[in-house]
Formats: sequence, C-alpha cells, structure tokens
Amino acid sequence: MDKSEILTVRSLSEYAVEKYADKDFCRFIRDGEIKVKSYSDFHEDALSVCRYIRSKSCKKMNIGFIGKTSYEYIACLTGMIFSGNTVVPFAPDISVEEAIELFDNADIEMLFCEEEFAEKAHMIKNNFGGLRDIISLGDWQWFENIYKKYSADSEYASLSDIEVEPERCALIIYTSGTTGQRKGVMLSQNNLAANSTYDAYAMDNDDVSFSILPMHHVFCYACDVLKTLYDGGTLCLNGQLQNLYQHILMFQPTIMRIVPAICKSILTKIKVTERQNPTLSKREAAEKVVGKNFRRMIAGSAFLSGAIIDEFEQYGITARQGYGMSECSPRITTSDFSDKLKYSNGRLTGVDEVRSVDGEIQVKGPSVMLGYYKMPEETKAAFTEDGWLHTGDLGYVEDDHIFLVGRKKNLIILSNGENISPEEIENRFADEGIIKEIVVLAENDKLVAEIFPDEVLADSLGITDIEGVISAVIDKVNIDSQSDRQIFSFRLREKPFPRTSTGKIKRTEFYFKGNEN
Repeated sequence: MDKSEILTVRSLSEYAVEKYADKDFCRFIRDGEIKVKSYSDFHEDALSVCRYIRSKSCKKMNIGFIGKTSYEYIACLTGMIFSGNTVVPFAPDISVEEAIELFDNADIEMLFCEEEFAEKAHMIKNNFGGLRDIISLGDWQWFENIYKKYSADSEYASLSDIEVEPERCALIIYTSGTTGQRKGVMLSQNNLAANSTYDAYAMDNDDVSFSILPMHHVFCYACDVLKTLYDGGTLCLNGQLQNLYQHILMFQPTIMRIVPAICKSILTKIKVTERQNPTLSKREAAEKVVGKNFRRMIAGSAFLSGAIIDEFEQYGITARQGYGMSECSPRITTSDFSDKLKYSNGRLTGVDEVRSVDGEIQVKGPSVMLGYYKMPEETKAAFTEDGWLHTGDLGYVEDDHIFLVGRKKNLIILSNGENISPEEIENRFADEGIIKEIVVLAENDKLVAEIFPDEVLADSLGITDIEGVISAVIDKVNIDSQSDRQIFSFRLREKPFPRTSTGKIKRTEFYFKGNEN
C-alpha cells in the first residue's frame, strides 16, 4: 500500500500490517509481567471489536467511551473507529452531572464503559433518555473472548466488510473548557490519518516509546498509537501515572511523549538521585531513573525552557518541544532532534500550511477539524474569512519552525495600553527549580505572581526560607525586565494550581474563583 492510499484509520492500520506484521506493536503489563501484541494482533483485535459493535447495530451513531489507558482501551477505541461510527471519549473520572450534559450535547446513543463506571452509567441513562444501550466492559479475558468470537474466521467476519468515507467524523474530542464552555472538536478519518503520516520526524524501527498520558485525549492517541502504526516502532503502556518510575525501568524505552510538568519532575528526580549517589556519572544517575536506553523526550501542552533542554543534555537525554491543538488532530509541529533551532516549539510537519497574521499562528490543511459539534457560530468564529484556523496562539514562523509567545486570550492589558503576555514572563522562571508552578496576573495595574514552590527540592537542598529564596529569584529576573514587566509582589500557594488532564493550568478557574489556596 502506498502512503497516498492512507485516508482512514483502518487503511493506516492495514498499511502497518503490510510493513511490520509480526513485529511488536504494543507491550503492556498484566499480572506483573510484560505482555506483547504484534501489529497483526492489534489490527485483528480492532477488527473484532468493529464486528462486535456492528453485531449490536449497523446504524451509524455517536458512541461514548469511558475507560483507563490499557491495551484493551486502544484496541477498542480503534475498532470503534473502524466501524464507521463516531466515538466520543471521556475522562474516566467524569462526574454524572457533567456526563449528562455532554452526552446530551454529543447525542450519545451507546456507551462503552469499564465495569467500575457501570453504576454511574445507569444513573446517566436514568437522566438522559437518548442513551439506549450500555455495554459494560469486563476484564482482559472478556476482551479475549470478543477477539475470538468475532474473529476473521467467525460467522461475523463479513460485518467488517465496510467502506468508511475519509471525511466522515471519527472522533469528537471535547476541549478542556479552560476558557468557558466546552466544545466538541469533530475530527474526520482523514484528519487523523493525514496528521499521523508525515516524515518530518519518524521513529526508528527499533525505537521503544513509553506512553504515560491519558488516551482519551487525541494528543496521546494520535501521537502514541497512530504515529507508531505509521513509523513501525513499539509502544509501551504505563497505565496509572503513579507507576511511571517502576514501569519505565521494566520497559527500558528509548523515547517518551510528556507534558513539561512531568518532564521537570523527572529532571528533579534525576538530580536528587545524582546527589544521593555522588560516585555515579550524570548518565548513570539518569539511568537509575529512566533506564539504560532512554535518549529522547518530546514535550507538548506547555512551555519547556531552554535551560531544562540544556540540562537534560548533560544526562544524555535530548528533550525537544512539539506544538499542536485538538482542532489540528493535534500536531502542527513535531520535535526536531537536531541542534537546529532546538529551543523552538517544533518543526512544521509539512502536512498543513501555517502562517502568522498579526502575531497569531493560523493553520490550513488536511489536519484541521471539521468544526465544533452542533456549534455553527463557534465554528465560523474559529476560522478566518479565507478559511484558516485561528489557533489563538501568539508566535512566529522561522525557518520552518514555530516560536510561541503566549495566548491571545491571556493577554494582560495595562492602563497605559501595554499588552503583556503572562506566559512570556512566567517562562523566565521555568529554569528556577524552586518555583514549581507560577501564574502571573494583574492587580491594581501591576503584575503579581502566584507561586507553588517545590518543597521536595527545597528540602533536598536544605532550604528553610523558601519565601526568601523565591523573593531573591524574582529580584534577579526583574533586573533584566522593563518596568511594566516586573513582578511587583508575589504570594505562595499551599496546593498546586487546578489543571486539565493534559497538564494545562485552568486559568479561568484560577482568575475567577477567588485564587483559593
């Protein structure tokens, strides 16, 4: 199969089977042991799920999906997409109240959910008449029975003989709602396929990636699952975040996609390990935390400072940034592991056109969403008159790389007319380990900072006066800043900022709910 023929998620999987067949596609832990599924196994398991769904109903519908990251999750999600239905994944901790609201908005008719969510699912059904069928998923053995009963050799084999239109909506991904109303981003089969079949960056065939982010976000599913199918690497699933350090040593991966908050946590753990083991080299200290094979780290969702990139290099780890959004399926750039513009927000994938207009990054091409579900006005507002998607991100393009400055919606406008990007100021503190999280805002026409300190690091360094140390850090940064960009005062938090499941600080919630500690 030629790359140009990859127009749907199923054709992407078929392409992967042709090229990689019996190669390890996915490794995961079950009962304390590493289990393996090949590319062929994964494709056939997803087809079995496709047949199972179509045995329930051949009617095209919107299907809700609630579960935790596992091999069964990604096989089930992929099989749903194969079936030609529209899948709407939700976070496993979604409340009944929010689910009722979103199920109504998304016109959910069927729900697949883990058994532990079944009780909540029936509460949803009792309060939302549109939900007609609930399928409570069992354990892995339940899935193995599905794979066997609905296999290519079964009486149900013909149920997967379907053609799915490339422009048909495959996924509806609800935005995190950091700025208010949540919107359902409609992504087509071709959106997902096009965004995963670029060659600006490709895994090596012997690369082993470690997936730690939640699969109900398109960032994780598209980048870890679909891109791996195209590139031919091996995907390892962590599952629960608290198992990260245990499982990374079990899998011994070469690469990981990550959010900067976890990236910074890993660096801190490596540095603490180094101090506790002074006879070890820097690389040896890193290997105690991330394993002997680990070489590359891809960060997205938030800013990763150049100093952190440089510091990781001392430990033999190349950290780079990528950039995207759900509305772009999600990648706009990919990590560039060369030293060329290594502090950028990534290299353009070459899939879409990108431009900067009045400082805003705008995108046009096959990765760009169909629109927001049942929101024609919001969809219209999301695009320029000539059809380019507003990203809302401020930045510029240089030599096929993007450099971001901040978000338009977060701009602080002072009484003197100055427009200040809070992210630009916050990023100046990204290298200061003692400051774990920082948000800059305006009060009485002056900039103030709310800070959550890294008490673990402070304790390891013997720092007792955290407030005094942070005050000195702010004074140091202020010296090199023009007067209206200096932080006038700060306060410390006892708890981290509220965040979305992709690690973004919920600024709207923070700004308008009293800034509670």
